[in-house]
Amino acid sequence: MTSDFPFLTRSEFGNCIEEFERAYGAVVDVEVRQSRGSHTYLSIHKPLFLGQNNDDAVDSDIEDVEDADPAHLDTVCPTLEYGRIEYHVVYSASWRVPVLYVRVHTNAGVEMDCTRVTDMLVTDSKVRGAMDAVEFGGALGIQDHPELNEPFMYLHPCHTATLLRAVAPARGVEIGQRNYISSWLSLTGAAVGLFLPSIPH
Repeated sequence: MTSDFPFLTRSEFGNCIEEFERAYGAVVDVEVRQSRGSHTYLSIHKPLFLGQNNDDAVDSDIEDVEDADPAHLDTVCPTLEYGRIEYHVVYSASWRVPVLYVRVHTNAGVEMDCTRVTDMLVTDSKVRGAMDAVEFGGALGIQDHPELNEPFMYLHPCHTATLLRAVAPARGVEIGQRNYISSWLSLTGAAVGLFLPSIPH
């Protein structure tokens, strides 16, 4: 349980991300990392199909290639372009909830801009409309990652507490430290292409 649901202390957040890593570590590329400032955050990586890698190609829709080995994708089909999505779940001391940070690189190491990432990851028009409706420039913005001091896209946390408060009782789900991050990601992750697989209980 958390002491003030849906809000978390930094210590509770640390417990929550460790619980997530234990639960999903066998099925998702995930790890708890420690920043230089000794804070912990959660890192999730996914391979991503970006499209054809030639001048005549038109970018195709995002396709999930989670089962592929990213180290060998270029040798299997060198005309296709692949990349990698980084998701970081970071604690916000101001909002007292997790914040989802996102960054996409091509295999050549080129970081993709916010517009292209949004076009690829936010494909549902209703989700895009809801994200655009958030005050202060929309739900997806750019800011320095609080633990790495590097620019990342992030989902603004202004409605996180309200969303968790509304959904938990409606679904009859008790959200505690063991399932806090997975519950939160099941509500917010789809907005940036992060879908969690089912895990055996």
